[in-house]
Amino acid sequence: MEVPIVEDSSTFQESPESLQLIEAAKQLDLAKVQEMVNQGAVTAALDVDSGKNALHFVASSANAETEKKAVELAKWMLANGGTWNGIDRSGETPGCIARRKNLNELYETIVDAGVRCELLLSLIERKDRVNERLDTNEKYLQSTLSYTQPTEDSTSLLDSDANAVMMSWEKKIMQRSAEIIAPKPGCRVLNVGFGLGIIDSFLQERQPSMHVIIEPHPHVLAFMRKTGWMDRPNVVVYETTWENAIQDIASKYVFDGIYYDAFAESYEDLRNFFDSVVGILDPDTDSKFSFFNGLGADNQTFYDVYKKLVPIDLASFGFNCTYEVMPTSSTENEWEGAKRRYWNVVDYFLPIITFDL
Repeated sequence: MEVPIVEDSSTFQESPESLQLIEAAKQLDLAKVQEMVNQGAVTAALDVDSGKNALHFVASSANAETEKKAVELAKWMLANGGTWNGIDRSGETPGCIARRKNLNELYETIVDAGVRCELLLSLIERKDRVNERLDTNEKYLQSTLSYTQPTEDSTSLLDSDANAVMMSWEKKIMQRSAEIIAPKPGCRVLNVGFGLGIIDSFLQERQPSMHVIIEPHPHVLAFMRKTGWMDRPNVVVYETTWENAIQDIASKYVFDGIYYDAFAESYEDLRNFFDSVVGILDPDTDSKFSFFNGLGADNQTFYDVYKKLVPIDLASFGFNCTYEVMPTSSTENEWEGAKRRYWNVVDYFLPIITFDL
């Protein structure tokens, strides 16, 4: 899933007031920062050479002894236009710097601000993002996909821009996810997004009584035909998007386990899927829903923001969300040929979602 979360802070040009604000941020001087804002500076002031905004400098200047002071300053700045998710020329957000320096209170302050910001933006921009999401999805469905083998024991699925769609290092994640949503033989399961077929293979090993797969990409569907998935007796394949399939599925099936791993879809698409899960996950069994949790996983700060945001959103649909933590590992050789590295965090937080009864 692609998550457009980064704001462009380069629009905030250097001015005498902004330069003084940055210097005040380096000194963790809240009163001076407030004075500069009153004189016209913005709290998202940017140092053009380094790409750091004022909050970067707060995190860079803080240490264990001054962390409380830095937290007070950061809270004020974040409440007054400060940029929590700006990325500097080293690829770090303010949160990344705070985390690297083990300034946990400052880090959580920045992450919590990110959660509040994303909740607000999702309410304001939800309708405006619809056309953008449709364009992204359509471009993906028209792209050429290729199954590659960067190492002897690994396989990757790449799109026409060499973006990694799915990789075999995810195998342990998929195996554990299959165990969670299909804990015993005879479960009725749904998977959205076949990709390399990793989780679907693990689900088949668990002997489901019914196995529904939604996959819209023609090249993946061709791979499924070639490898015999269309001929399996307990497998039903919908050759379309989940948005197009969900009404028919809801009229015919109910599931004990549901998994979602759709490529080229945003968090808003996933959130929309939450609403569909309500109608097709069986409330009368020990049913579970999960998804591939790659939300913001190219940056630890973004990942931690979504880790907090998801349970809040799920609660509004009547779900409870907990996480099982799994270490991840992939080699540089496995990423060979992939232009976009979608995973840059250490631990995977596997979502376990149930009805909040």
